[in-house]
Amino acid sequence: MGELQWSRSKWRNSTFVELNYAIAGYWRNWERFVGVPMREICFVQIAGNPNIKQSAKPHNVREYMKLSIDNEPEKLTKEEIENLKDRAKDILNKRR
Repeated sequence: MGELQWSRSKWRNSTFVELNYAIAGYWRNWERFVGVPMREICFVQIAGNPNIKQSAKPHNVREYMKLSIDNEPEKLTKEEIENLKDRAKDILNKRR
């Protein structure tokens, strides 16, 4: 199926969740292999152009073009991890 290179049977037998994960992975890969080099090249061209005023130039590549892979995930504290473990144990105990 197009850019994902899925067969029709794989597409037909997949769930919406699987399809959404595949699409999200496709765009992350696009950003890594196309978006990052493209933004680096454009930033260097703008930074080196003497005809563009210094005040109009971006200061770094992330200021020029933001990508979703630039965001760092939040790190959980030890307390939050312990709370999540306790909640998971409670849920598992209720199912039994």
